[in-house]
Amino acid sequence: MKYLLLVVSLCVQVAVAQKKPTVHYIVKKNSNYNRNADEKTYYIALIKLKKVASQGDLMELRVTGFESKNGDRIFSTEDLNKGENFLASTAAISDIYGLTKPLQFTVNKGVISIDTLKWKDEIRQQLTAWEIKDDIAENALTNTFSEYGNLLQSLYFAALSSSDENALKKSDITKNGLLYHMVKQNKSEIAVNYSQSDSSSTTEGSTSFDPKTHLVRDENRIANYSFLDANGKKINGHSSSSIERASKYTAAAIENDYYDMLVKGSYWSNAINTNDKTDSIKLQRYIELYEAKYAGNRDYVKNKLGHLQSFRDKQYYDALSSISPKLLAGTYHLSNKVSFDNISDNDFKEIIPLLNDKQLFEYLQQTLSQYIMSLNSSALQKLDLIANQFSERERVAARPMYLWAKAMQTQNIDSLKQIQNEVLDMDNEYWNQGNASRYALLIQKILSEHGRYDAQTMQIIIDKITALYEDEVNKKRFLQKAHLAYAYYLAYEKTPVDQEDHALLFLEKAAYYSPKNSAEKEYGTFYDRVFLKSKENYSDNYMVLLSKRGKKDVALQNYIQEFLNNPASSFKSLSSFYRENYAESSFNDFFKKEIISKLADAPSFLLKDMQDKEFSSAQLAGKWTVVDFWGTWCGPCVAEMPKLNKYYLELKQDKMSKINFMSIACNDTKEKVQRFLTNNNYEIPVLVSDSKVEQNYKVRGYPSKYILTPEGKLIPTEFGFDWESLVLELSML
Repeated sequence: MKYLLLVVSLCVQVAVAQKKPTVHYIVKKNSNYNRNADEKTYYIALIKLKKVASQGDLMELRVTGFESKNGDRIFSTEDLNKGENFLASTAAISDIYGLTKPLQFTVNKGVISIDTLKWKDEIRQQLTAWEIKDDIAENALTNTFSEYGNLLQSLYFAALSSSDENALKKSDITKNGLLYHMVKQNKSEIAVNYSQSDSSSTTEGSTSFDPKTHLVRDENRIANYSFLDANGKKINGHSSSSIERASKYTAAAIENDYYDMLVKGSYWSNAINTNDKTDSIKLQRYIELYEAKYAGNRDYVKNKLGHLQSFRDKQYYDALSSISPKLLAGTYHLSNKVSFDNISDNDFKEIIPLLNDKQLFEYLQQTLSQYIMSLNSSALQKLDLIANQFSERERVAARPMYLWAKAMQTQNIDSLKQIQNEVLDMDNEYWNQGNASRYALLIQKILSEHGRYDAQTMQIIIDKITALYEDEVNKKRFLQKAHLAYAYYLAYEKTPVDQEDHALLFLEKAAYYSPKNSAEKEYGTFYDRVFLKSKENYSDNYMVLLSKRGKKDVALQNYIQEFLNNPASSFKSLSSFYRENYAESSFNDFFKKEIISKLADAPSFLLKDMQDKEFSSAQLAGKWTVVDFWGTWCGPCVAEMPKLNKYYLELKQDKMSKINFMSIACNDTKEKVQRFLTNNNYEIPVLVSDSKVEQNYKVRGYPSKYILTPEGKLIPTEFGFDWESLVLELSML
């Protein structure tokens, strides 16, 4: 009998436990900071565990579902295959933590009490279990605690006291800068509107809540703000949030080991890394642990391939060849797979539609086109397939190249002209996405080789490309600008010798449309130079011709302007021209007095070094200084570090040297940089970026070198440029 009573008692207890009062919410938070939009949706279960004497209710917050979108970073617990680049930011740590751990707190009349030490200890334990890197863990702890503390606070409305609520019955009141207006008040619900406005921000919102528990029923809030940052730039922002009661989140539950797989495979965990590099033994353990269960999961595949690729060996390519293209969609691994020489027909047909517009363009214009140039039979078959058997998108991207391939195999002049006319009749989509300007010029060259160059057709090509370049919203306008420069140069080459003035005008245009700075130098133009046998810049050609025609002073002004546009790559030309046409001995004075003063000022900075001492850019004055922007996370940066360290030590030993060297670590922490320097015995001086200096210097990639003159003027250099020889020559002026 006692046993029976015990069973009944247990059943009653279980039943009570299963009926713990639970409120479900959907919370949406959106922000837009200078066009950087961040959207998050939380699906929440708020569970009342029990009554706690004198403390109110013991509650538990569970995040049962989550969706996030920030640029190309996407994640959804409803459909994991929607995920894109979620692990690209350490912000994902906070998001994932909330999905794995319930958070407990007490609440009394809407006033929340959190055991801060316990919460932080639980977060810290999870970060340790995930082996989050030391230089990331502390920020992750702070951000996670803040994110879920704020989320919890938003579910309760405790801004107004009982006396405030009574006062609102008579008139609006102001509290903590917000003006409140009573909309509704009864025993089961209170609804208020509130607003705030000043010179830099506005806030408007409405909330309804339960007067007994202070739990929000629904809420909507919008805020707009603007202010000037430290550099005087106007920052605009917008945020909105909404809270609504909802039914239970019904998407399939996700096991915690999925989140473990996700985080441990990221680059901000040491689970697979040793000294910030992939550890082959750790990686093998990771694969053994998760392969069987998650081999068909895109996030696992991206983690695995990303680490395998760091070895650049057969293991990566073997793994890549065995993975379904659908699992690679949206990643650069898909581009790698489609470029395999031995790719199967089925995989090829599946991959092409999965490539995004950028990937498809690069595959066609930078990879497949190289094989087409040699009329490779396999490449021709692939091109024919893309141009004629896929959707309109693929046809647009491939048709101009397909016509060029036909032209290369045609000897008949009328057929060549017909092919050329088909390209000229194509609309702007073909000329942008299909790179038709490249192929129109290539076909024009083929006709020229047959003695059929036509100036009128050349002008049609120039006019079409000009319109594309002048469209400032065209994302490929600088690629078109490079085509335009070559088109004018080709027109110059084909102009009869008895039309010197006309030829000079064409060459002037070719120089004019040559890139004026590194931002105008599109990577894709490298391949155009291979196919068209063109040059990146025609300014030298133009200035040499001016000089030959007795216009050396005009040519000098052009050399000066070209140097100001592209100082690093143009110094040698300016120096050579001046020395050949003017008094050689006077170049030093000319350069110092007439040229350096016209360069842009180097942006000033105040940063901290490895000893936390402040270092000002003013301390670099008086010497030629090489400033290197780099990061421990950057492969090319790390690869060149032995050379840079040796360079610095040689400068340090040369007491007469007129050259300084300084490096600035970006997207890094002092601890991580110091560990990198110590592990490799590097002595180079390092400053830690404030996240502004690289923006002020307009750093477009890493590593990037800048030369600062003794007067504080700026000479940017491009990746791969021989900056060492240049700064040595400059220092000897």
